[in-house]
Amino acid sequence: MRKRIKYLGNYFLKHELVSGSIYILSGSIFGNILAFILNIFLARNLSYADYAIFASLLSVITLAAIPSGSINTIIVKFAADFFVNKQIGRLKTLYLLFFKFVLGLSLFIILFFYVFAIPFKNYLNIDNIWYIVACGFVISVFYLNSLNSAFLQSLLKFKFMALINIIGSILKLSVGVTLVILGYKAFGGLGALFSMMFGMYIIAYLPLAKILKEKSSHGQISLNIRQIFSYAVPTFITILFLTSFISMDVVLVKHFFSPRIAGFYAGLSLMGKVIYFLTFPIPTVMFPLLVKRHVKGEGFNNLFYLALALVILPAAAISIFYFVFPNFAINVFLGGRDYLYVAEYLGIFGLYITVFSLVNVCVSFFLSLNKTNIVILVALAAILQIILIYIFHSNFYQIIGISFSILVILLIVLLYLFFKNYGNFEKLKKSIIVLNNFGI
Repeated sequence: MRKRIKYLGNYFLKHELVSGSIYILSGSIFGNILAFILNIFLARNLSYADYAIFASLLSVITLAAIPSGSINTIIVKFAADFFVNKQIGRLKTLYLLFFKFVLGLSLFIILFFYVFAIPFKNYLNIDNIWYIVACGFVISVFYLNSLNSAFLQSLLKFKFMALINIIGSILKLSVGVTLVILGYKAFGGLGALFSMMFGMYIIAYLPLAKILKEKSSHGQISLNIRQIFSYAVPTFITILFLTSFISMDVVLVKHFFSPRIAGFYAGLSLMGKVIYFLTFPIPTVMFPLLVKRHVKGEGFNNLFYLALALVILPAAAISIFYFVFPNFAINVFLGGRDYLYVAEYLGIFGLYITVFSLVNVCVSFFLSLNKTNIVILVALAAILQIILIYIFHSNFYQIIGISFSILVILLIVLLYLFFKNYGNFEKLKKSIIVLNNFGI
């Protein structure tokens, strides 16, 4: 019996889908841990104003990098097809085609941030335009790295992808700490991001060199543009507005509040995102599993329920901890000091990120089933958040309360749509009636 269990365990772990998921998940978790350590170091060693500058620029970088997801979708789809059919020449042709596109896009991004450096500087209340220019370089090299990463994914190089993520994360932490110690302030954080992306791009090129030595296939690469855009465009918009929920609040606070107070909010945002860092891998892994089950006609509701449970349990535990021991948590993560100013907001901010993490699971669920019409709900909610914060921003309670309330409503609507279309909605209503009868 023991041998049989061991055999089944080994077979399970060696399965291509399972092993690939484990490699990617491990690399992602390791990278997130080192990224979190770097953020803690920056929060403790930069002034409140300098950390606010880095946090606001990081939000801009995050938003600007979102379109890479749509590009990756196209690359992986066609590159994997050519690889499986051993059409190496066409694979090279595809790589060169996208390399030219991404290189042109990267140069445009650098030029754009250089030309509009002064307006960006004024809006974010930053006193140095070179922060904006450096931000453009970070975004451009991110797109170049995404190109190689997408081709590695199509070649099923999951172990190598995890290794690259680990090496890049170590490089990021080392460079960031060194630059800050040398006195480069917020440039230290930007330099860390640039060195990580550029290093990963160079290393990822190694297994692709063999492909690029092949003779190119001059045959046409047929693309179903309508099918690609029908999914990629709404998906891009959905992810863009979903990400803005935990990015635009930092940017808007940087705009409306003093540099010192904005630095406090940036620290608060960092601590809240501990929840996001810990739960983000769950919808990431859930997405392809849902796609697989849906295509094969297998049940997928239990997988969705499990994902929600795996998110809410650690998220709720951390939020409760933030409510009960806010000062202790701030002393551990941010080194105390004047960051204790945000202690009273820490618990509710934890709940805000908890609800966001649950919304993220729901959005991933619908997108995995090609239900891109949820873009309307997510976009309206995100725009409403921005408008309300523009109107009401007297204190942190208003800003957090607006974001939290909108996300709760969005979560309820998404869960309603799930139960209506995929769950047993009638059974759910009967359960609620029974609970009401018992006074619950």
